[in-house]
Amino acid sequence: MNKSAITLCALFAFNAASADTILGIDATAGVWLPGYTGAIGSDNYDLDNLSLSEDNITTFQAALEHPIPLVPNVLLAHSNIDTDGSAHLKSAVTFDDETFAVGSEINTNLNLSHTDATFYYELLDNWVNLDLGLTARRYSGEFTAVNETQSETVDLTGYLPMVYAMARFDLPFTGWSLIAQGNGTAYRGDTHTDLTAKVRWNFVPVLDLAFEAGYRVMSLDLEELDDLQSDIDIKGPYIGLNLHL
Repeated sequence: MNKSAITLCALFAFNAASADTILGIDATAGVWLPGYTGAIGSDNYDLDNLSLSEDNITTFQAALEHPIPLVPNVLLAHSNIDTDGSAHLKSAVTFDDETFAVGSEINTNLNLSHTDATFYYELLDNWVNLDLGLTARRYSGEFTAVNETQSETVDLTGYLPMVYAMARFDLPFTGWSLIAQGNGTAYRGDTHTDLTAKVRWNFVPVLDLAFEAGYRVMSLDLEELDDLQSDIDIKGPYIGLNLHL
């Protein structure tokens, strides 16, 4: 093999090994199976009494990482939270400006679907990984309550700024990782957190394809920032597939 061929092979090997240093894409698709607890409406009506369906929720996220100093990496994520239920009211409840009387039958729909745009920096990038940044979360949903004579729809569309953090601990030579990831914000006594803890197993190392499983908890304690007035916990197990390019 001549010197030019050796040089070309060496350059190819270097580029393949350092591709993630130049540009990295990390994508995850998953399914979340949560339950809904807490209180909703100005009367703090028990959410359990609305019998909301515990449907599968699809989640997606994709991160683009690069080596350019001072320019943040970008993470885009989406969760499609949409559930409905029916209930025989055990007490009167007010949603926004409409009061539903005790004993009435109502059908409800809660949509808290949202999309995140996160800008973050990698503070550590070894077997211990630490990312910190800021998230702009856009909710595109609503809450609807309907009976034979009344209906009320509360718009839940808008933007919410949040702090973002992710810590990942890679267990050397095993293909296993422990990950904690979340967003949070607080303003005038209102708080909103969205936390996920999971384990990841890289079961196809040559493709960097991994299976992950864990638990996600989303909490909304909102009295001032929305018309719904809610103290809701949405939590349950999560599974997904991760691909790193």
